[in-house]
Amino acid sequence: MTRYNVALGCGYFAIFFVSHGIGTLAIPFYQMTLGVDPLLLGLVLTIPVFVSALISPWVASVIDKLASVPHSQRVLLITSGWICAAAYAAMWAVPTTWSVDQSIAYLLACSLIFYFFATFMTVIMRCQAMEATSDTHGITSVMGFTSIFEKLGSILYFWLFPLAQSKFFVSLAVGMKTIGLWVAVLLIGLLSTVAGVLGKSRNAAAIAAGAFKAGTSVPFNTALLKQINLLFVVTVLQFGLIGACVNFDFYLLVYFVEGGDIAQGAFWKGYLSTAYAVIGLATIPVIVKAGNRFGKKQTLFAIYALNCINALSKWGLYQPGMDHWLIFDALLGAWIWTAHSTLVPALLADVCYENQQKTGVLSDSYVVGRHNRFLNFGLVLSFVLSGWMLNVIGFDADAPGEQGKDVLVAMQWILVGGSLLISLCAMAVLSRFTFERTEPTA
Repeated sequence: MTRYNVALGCGYFAIFFVSHGIGTLAIPFYQMTLGVDPLLLGLVLTIPVFVSALISPWVASVIDKLASVPHSQRVLLITSGWICAAAYAAMWAVPTTWSVDQSIAYLLACSLIFYFFATFMTVIMRCQAMEATSDTHGITSVMGFTSIFEKLGSILYFWLFPLAQSKFFVSLAVGMKTIGLWVAVLLIGLLSTVAGVLGKSRNAAAIAAGAFKAGTSVPFNTALLKQINLLFVVTVLQFGLIGACVNFDFYLLVYFVEGGDIAQGAFWKGYLSTAYAVIGLATIPVIVKAGNRFGKKQTLFAIYALNCINALSKWGLYQPGMDHWLIFDALLGAWIWTAHSTLVPALLADVCYENQQKTGVLSDSYVVGRHNRFLNFGLVLSFVLSGWMLNVIGFDADAPGEQGKDVLVAMQWILVGGSLLISLCAMAVLSRFTFERTEPTA
């Protein structure tokens, strides 16, 4: 284990909680506990993410411009990490006596600060990973390594709310403040510091040369740019549309499987998320090996076919009394999320390498910034569509127990039918991805 491996591991563990730490607590706390309207909460959570999406390419250019300044990347990463930590801790300290409007305005302010600096953290760490090696098989292994820490984060993050409302704390408010502070200091601030201290500096000379050659134009070969845009479309389909559909698993667990018991629903969501993470860990070496053996695109296509089967299975699994059988959802569904943290970044890195061979431009930060933009656009779609669909089907956030039968059936159709349809769309897009990396001759 090298210093650089430790830096990548710590950095990816930190940016996992930066990416997922708000949503996992905001829905059960602000919506299910404080009674915030789901559409309003979705909008408030999407505004900062949308801002992050807009500024991602600009952040990438700022990082490149500062590359020639000694230790600039370390300073940016560490400073951004601790500002994110402070904002994260603050957003769960909202006074319970405040009105819904006051609480939601407070969450918005904290989230805007959080996501602005989170963008710097994310772009820096993803550039570090993409620039780790130019070898096509090696880059798949690097992305597999970073995925390990994302899966470890998945094991922890959905247990945060059940822990906050446990008997360890005198009240939910105290539990939220404490858990929020622990995550902020230990998992965001401290780990980003370790990543900053142990990480290596980027190739400032190559970055500067690329910037001068690219000028104000898009630093990409036209044919390769079309290929990379197809991967961006698949990213939005997965994190935006499929993400919006699979968000309904939590609601079905709470209001259908557990009959309106939020605590039990949160427990089984934690169980499901843990199963996804553990099985996801096990899939990493399989996906890396398959990607290198059969091709990254072919492996990703096959995994989407498996995801179609997973979508159909959800109808039978999300039923009362089927709690322990939820592990089969994870057995079938964990693969696609692992593929998006291993195969897709590795494909992007391969295209960047090919582009550098054709144009002489080092374009990793350009691609990372835009990939982060589309990831965040996907999250925006997920938040907004989830809240909008909940309102359309008649979900009542103030209802203390079960929702109406029609509401529950609509949730099932969204979870199953939506996941299936969008997976088929992703396969159709991938069928147009024809890129094959060429190795330089000796």
